[in-house]
Amino acid sequence: MEILLSARVRKFLKETFFLGLFIAVIVFAWVRVLFFEVPFSLREDSLTLFKTILTAWVIMAAFRMSWHLLLHFITALRPSLLRKPAALRWMIILVLSAGLYACQAQTTAKGFTVNGSTGLNTRYTGMVPGETKMVMNGEVLNHTDIPLGEKFTIINEGIKGLTAKGKKVAVGCSLLITDTTGKTILSEPDLFARDPEFDKDSVQYLQCKVNTGAPMEWDELYIVKVIFWDKYGQGKIENTVRIRMIDEP
Repeated sequence: MEILLSARVRKFLKETFFLGLFIAVIVFAWVRVLFFEVPFSLREDSLTLFKTILTAWVIMAAFRMSWHLLLHFITALRPSLLRKPAALRWMIILVLSAGLYACQAQTTAKGFTVNGSTGLNTRYTGMVPGETKMVMNGEVLNHTDIPLGEKFTIINEGIKGLTAKGKKVAVGCSLLITDTTGKTILSEPDLFARDPEFDKDSVQYLQCKVNTGAPMEWDELYIVKVIFWDKYGQGKIENTVRIRMIDEP
């Protein structure tokens, strides 16, 4: 407890917190401005900001602590390393090898993308899509104006990260459509409930067809959220897009 209350530790935590806060706010603001059309609730924004600040603080604290420990370690070994050049060379090789291994060990298992034309937002964890798009009448959409009564498809191509059992994978798919006030228009908890298993080598993409119509109204905005999840693992892909109902062109 005395260590945690010491002036040096408090100064260290304070400096890393404000540095992490500064970086987190800049990153969050930049991402939010860049993807201003993506419909996030106040709760989602607040939670994301909190996680960003906490993550930045932990990263900055870990980085500074590792740096100080490394400097202390090098300072302690400096006399012996100067007397033994071979040991210095091996130390450099070891550090470089560890750095390269750490870089290669990292995988893109979590992230998000936004389609610049449609604003289709894709968040993924564990399962990674190569490309996400909206298709209507066989054409890839570059807008979100959907004629009332038409249907379109949200497609995630190049799926990686599904957990296999034997030669099978299992996927769930939920569909939620709400209006701009949050009122539910359509809710399907699992469209794949009857037949969730697929051959692991045949799953190249995941798609969800979205039908429009009553009680939707012309010239109104609606939020479409599709979630695919790995029933044998922890992976998840969440697609969210805001569409506008228009009259038949």
